[in-house]
Amino acid sequence: MNLEALQVFCACSDDWKITPQGQYKSIDKLALGAVMKMMEVSNQKEMLSNIICMQHAALEVLGNG
Repeated sequence: MNLEALQVFCACSDDWKITPQGQYKSIDKLALGAVMKMMEVSNQKEMLSNIICMQHAALEVLGNG
C-alpha cells in the first residue's frame, strides 16, 4: 500500500494548488480523485488519508508547512 500511495502522490506532482505568493498550498483534490480512478485504487478513503499525510510532510520540506 505504501508503494501505491507513493505512485499516486508522484502522479499528482503537477497538480498542486499554488497561492498568489507562489507558495504550495495543497494537491488539487479533483485531480487526485481522477488519478486514483485511473490507477484503479481500491480503497480511495485510505489512499486520501495517506496522500494528505504525504502532502503535509512535503509542505514542511518546501517551507510551507
